[in-house]
Amino acid sequence: MEFNVEIILPSGRRCRVEELTNREYLSIIKFAQNEDYIGLSRFFESRYIEPDMHIFDRFYLLIYIRMLFIDSSITINLEDKQVDVELNTLLNKLEENYIDLETKFNEGGIEVTLDLPCVSYYESVDDLFMTTIKQVKIGNNVVIFNTLTREEQQQIMDNLPVGIFTHIKKFIQTISDNLLDVPIIDENKALGVQRISIDIIGNGVMQFIASIFSTNLKSFYNLIYMFQNTIMPGSNLFFDMSPVESQIILNIHSKRVKDENERLQKQNQR
Repeated sequence: MEFNVEIILPSGRRCRVEELTNREYLSIIKFAQNEDYIGLSRFFESRYIEPDMHIFDRFYLLIYIRMLFIDSSITINLEDKQVDVELNTLLNKLEENYIDLETKFNEGGIEVTLDLPCVSYYESVDDLFMTTIKQVKIGNNVVIFNTLTREEQQQIMDNLPVGIFTHIKKFIQTISDNLLDVPIIDENKALGVQRISIDIIGNGVMQFIASIFSTNLKSFYNLIYMFQNTIMPGSNLFFDMSPVESQIILNIHSKRVKDENERLQKQNQR
């Protein structure tokens, strides 16, 4: 069994995630640097995100993973300086601003339950519409929407009364009214940091995730080379480590090299 961590999401849901490895991180970096948000979202969905997890929980989860397995802070580049922001503070902000908007309505004898969209990145308005539908109940038959294929979902959508779409539009507007401008980083005039907020149902969520996971690809390959040729010659263990573990080992190695160089320098001065 792989090492895993339990995370409590803003909705109160609990999930367990396995450790992010450098092999997986390399794929994430490539997706992020190519601005392939669809590919990146599919990667996270295949590895960490459960199909019935809504976008607010997904956003929180991915930031938490970044904090646990890569680094606990992010660096914001300003015009003339860099400012570090603790991700734990960002997560606390999300917890404070979470709102449970799940709602039910009945139209033409069909009961529909709506919630925040179960999507990481959507390609069309249709995607947004379909992923807000949590379940459809007709008589005693209940259909859990996110367990269906896209074709099955579309077939149901095509046969729903027109009035249902009016309810969905109103619900999406409700989400916008409540979660259009969720603050994640407060303004700090002393540091020159402007307030940063995000629209929870916008594709800016995955763009932000890409930005905090991204790093210089060339530097990452340099790190791979260093591990395989200097720190752990002939070993592929680097790819099975988490990024934070490899950084710890790199720091230990760098300190050892520094101490050894200082020792040799003192010997040569005698």
